[in-house]
Parts: sequence; C-alpha cells; structure tokens
Amino acid sequence: MPFEIVDQEEQRLVAVCESVDRYLADRKGKIAEHDAKIKAFEVERLESQCPREKDRLTREIRNLSQYDPAKYLSVFDQVDTPYLAGVAIHDDNPRIGKKHILLGKQGLVDGVRVIVADWRKAEISKLYYEWEESEDYEDDIAGQERSGKIERKIAYGIRKRDLISLQTGTGRLEKAGGCWGEPVEGANASLSRKEAAEDHRLVDIVALISREQFGLITRQTEGCLYLTGGAGCGKTTVAIHRLSYLLFNDPDLFRPHRCLVVMFNRSLRDYVKATSTDLLTDKLPVETYHSWAQQALRRLGVDPIFSASAGKGLEGAKKSTLFYRALKEYASLPNASDPPLADLGRFFADESLLQRHLGRGKKIKEFLAQGDRLLSGARELSFDDAGILLHLRQLRQGREEVEGILGWYDHIMVDEAQDLSLIELKSLEYATSKRRSMSICVDAKQKILDFVDGSGFAAFQVELQSKGLASGELKVSYRSTAQIMALASKVAGIPEGKVVNEGSEPRFHSFSHEQDALRHLHRSVKALLASDDSALTAIICRYKNEAQAIFKELRDIKGVRLQTSSLTFEPGVLVTNAHQVKGLEFSGVILWNPSKKAYPITDLGRNLLYVAITRASGKLAIFHHEPLSDLLTGGAA
Repeated sequence: MPFEIVDQEEQRLVAVCESVDRYLADRKGKIAEHDAKIKAFEVERLESQCPREKDRLTREIRNLSQYDPAKYLSVFDQVDTPYLAGVAIHDDNPRIGKKHILLGKQGLVDGVRVIVADWRKAEISKLYYEWEESEDYEDDIAGQERSGKIERKIAYGIRKRDLISLQTGTGRLEKAGGCWGEPVEGANASLSRKEAAEDHRLVDIVALISREQFGLITRQTEGCLYLTGGAGCGKTTVAIHRLSYLLFNDPDLFRPHRCLVVMFNRSLRDYVKATSTDLLTDKLPVETYHSWAQQALRRLGVDPIFSASAGKGLEGAKKSTLFYRALKEYASLPNASDPPLADLGRFFADESLLQRHLGRGKKIKEFLAQGDRLLSGARELSFDDAGILLHLRQLRQGREEVEGILGWYDHIMVDEAQDLSLIELKSLEYATSKRRSMSICVDAKQKILDFVDGSGFAAFQVELQSKGLASGELKVSYRSTAQIMALASKVAGIPEGKVVNEGSEPRFHSFSHEQDALRHLHRSVKALLASDDSALTAIICRYKNEAQAIFKELRDIKGVRLQTSSLTFEPGVLVTNAHQVKGLEFSGVILWNPSKKAYPITDLGRNLLYVAITRASGKLAIFHHEPLSDLLTGGAA
C-alpha cells in the first residue's frame, strides 16, 4: 500500500471531524433557539390576562413543539470514531464520477451533503460489502441503475479521532509511536486493535463484514435464519448485526422492546450487553434462557422458588425429546383450570403417561415424588423446570398474544442453541409473532451440556423447515490464529478451515508435579503483566473449584481476577473455568492441566477442550503436571 494514502486519509478524518463538530454545534444552537422561543411564549402566556390570548399562545406552543429539533436532529454519538470503512468508486454516470463513500455506525449529514452513510443502509453500503477492489459493479442502488468500478476499499482504525490503521486489498499500515509502517509479521489485527484501545469486548466488524456475512445480515425478515460455523467465525456477531439491521430498516415491524436476545450464560449475556450498545438500544432485553423464562412466569403470576437441589438427577430426562412429547400429550388433556404449579405437579405425577414416553425405571419414581410435593402445595422447582412450566402454560393459552410470553416478540436471536432442549427451543418459538422471525446460532462442536438431548435441536430444525427456515454457514475463522485453530481442529476431529490470522505455535509446558507447575505459572503471570499491561489473558481450568484454587495461588499478583459468573473487560489475567468461557475471547489463554481425566475421549471432552482452546485470539500456552489428554497428543481413537 503506498504511504501517500496516509496524508490523504488523515486530512479526510480532520474534515469529517470538523463536520461532526459543526453538526453538533448547529444542533445545539437550534435546540437552544427553539427552547428560548417556547420559554418566551410560556412567560407571555403566564403574564397575559386575556383568556383568548392565553388560548392563542397555547396553540403557538403546541405547534412549535411539533418541530422540536431535538426530535428530528438525532444525536451523533460516534464523535471519536465517526466512520469505520470507505469505498472509492468511479461511476459510469458522469454526474457522479469519482466518489469516496464513508460508512459508520451512524449516518451524518452536513447541510444537504452526506458525510457518513449508516452501514445499515444496504442500498449504499453494498458497494463496499458486495464487491471487491477492481471489480465492476452493476446494480440497482438507491432506486437507480448504477454501474462503474470499485477502485479501493478501506477499513479504518480510528481511536479518539486519531487514525491508527488503514487496511486495503493491497496491504495494511499501522501507526505506532507516531510513525506509520507495515504491521509486524504474524500480528493479529483484531487483537492489536483491542489492545491499543484497552478494550477487550467483541471486535467491531462493521469494516470487516464479508460479502457472505452481509448477505446473511440482510436476509429476509420473516422466518428463521439458522447460522452455523466453527469457533470464531462470527455467528453471534453476524446475528447481532442482523438484528441491528432489522431495527434500523423496519422500525415499525421490529420494535426494540419486542425483540429479545438469548445468550448461553450470564458471562456471555453481560459480554453482549456491554458490546452491543452501539447496535442495540437499552430497551432491547438481553437475557439468558433461564432469566427470561423466570420473568415470563412472573408475568403469569407464577413465582416459584428455584433451587439447584430440586429435581436433582432428572436433568437428562427433562432435557430429552421424549419428555417434550410427553408434555405435549399432557397439555392436550383438560386440566387448564388447575393452578400452574399444581398443573405441573399433575404432569409429573402422571405415571402411565411418563412410562409411555420415558419407560419404566427409578426416574419415574423421582418424578412422582416431585409431582406429589407440588400437588401438596410446595413451590420449590429446579432451574430446568422453568422452561417446562412456561411451555406448559403456553400450550394451555392457545395462540393468543400474551406480553413477553406468547406471540409477542418481533424477533428473537438465540445463541448457542445446541445447548437448549427441545422444550426450551419451542417455548422461544411460541414467544415469537406469526412471522416467526428468529436468528439461531449453532455449532455442534461447542455443545458442552451432555445432559441435553442433541436430537431435540435436530427435531426443532426439521419443524422450522416448513416455516421459512433459511440457513447460512460461516466458513472463515476471524478470532484465533491458524496455529491455534490447527490444534483445535485436531482436538475436534474436523478438517482445518480457512483462517484469517497467523501467529505463533501453541506452547506446551510440562512439569513433574503440581507445585512446580504453580510456581512457574506464578512467575509467568507476573512476567506477562509486567511486559504487557494492556492484554487480557484467561487461565482456563476444567472445573470451578480448580479455578478457585488457582486464583488462591495467584491472588497476591495485582491484575489477577477470579471470574466464575459475570465478566469484566479490563486488561489483566482472568482465572475461570471451561463452562464459563463459551462465546468469549481473550488476547491469550493459559490452559491449565488438560489431563486425560479432565478431557476424556468423549463428545463432552472434545467439545469442552475445543471451546477452551478457541478462546485464544493470539497466544495459547498449556501448563500441565499430569499426562495430557489423548485429544491433545493424538492418542484419541
């Protein structure tokens, strides 16, 4: 890439920032002028003694209020990063000719001139997303037949109004220490952007959206979009951008308070909440499945006591496809007049029905005991019962609309759907409006709840085929380096796919005993924090109690945090466990003692280890004091 482009683009940024300041000052002035007029009329009305004059002034105030500039001049929030991508075109229409179009998270107009186009305006942004550099374009753009050539596409790195990187089809330039140059060979671009900004949330992909991803984001509004792909391919990010696109382009059909994002656990929920502020409004709920289901039950006037001990040992049965069939048969029986908890108790106590679907055995007796407790007035339920009770009430209600429960949501996005049971998936489907607009993200290799019946999702997918199911597979990995993904593919037993970033090989550190491993870990963490205090590294243990023990050994080091539920994004070292990190990413990962026992040759062992490895964006180190899992050594059968 020629260095001459730097001066041109730095000047462009200065000019755009001047337009931003001019727009904001003009908006502030118009609002102040409008408010002053309203204030003057209100003072005049207060001082007037004539009823007819008071009425006239009231009408003036009412009419003037309809043209409040605070309403029609939107706030431009992207002051520090006004745009993220640009496309230089040479249109065949001489009235257009050469033009440089900038794309950002918000549109900006200076007078009548468009300075930045919102990336969600597909009729404009598709020039950037659907064609490559040097390609000829020919399409209906903004209602007109247009043709020409894409001369250059640029992805901009801007931090606090400072241009720090430029990426085109011919190369990448970065600014370090005030000087521009080519990036260090093997550097992870997304990682360097995060560390430069000291912000380890999801990477902003507006400038990085591929033609394939753009097609999925702008897909039809009705029916279900089923997104598949390996770790780091952007399923979650594409689904969130799709929802943002729908909200922007059709606000009458997609209302924020009637859309829902469902994440796998609290860590991922908090991660997305913090990440999606530029894409999704505060009015749009982001929940785990269980938090949503419990809120829905409260709306129905049902407020049970949830306990981890209630119904223990029945998780597998309750998450099975056979159990869903039993629930559906039971819901067809005329027991709608029963109170909700008693209705659920009667279902659990229906021995013959459960035996027809689940067979005979000890679990039937446990269901009968739980049913008897509920019928005698107990309110204690297991967390798994939330979805069962909710779907039972949905089936009882019929198809009428009930706020937040039935036929209500304009769009529901479901992440990590492979770890939801068929009952849970059906309850979400029933909660959508008649259009059944959904985005569902799935990766079978990241299924980490072994008690969830995998056939349930397959059955759900078959049902959706008749309701407008469209599918898309994302095949390019953007998060982890090729070297990390090679190891992950070996563990998962899948072919290596296309990977964007290159990096160093994963490093294995073997120790003779645990105390030796802990001493080296302590030294390594101290050295890591001393050499780079802008990175976010995770020490991923297999179990929660193991993470707590590791943290105890490292807690004297400033910058080390224990994270077993919610997640923060400050740089440092995070000690956590494998079940907590699905969907998250870190600059580097230290995988702690992935032994044969921790990660056996089972589907669960493979999937958990695959998830742990693929959380690393740039660096992966493996510390172990016991024999490594066969999944890592190649001894897997």
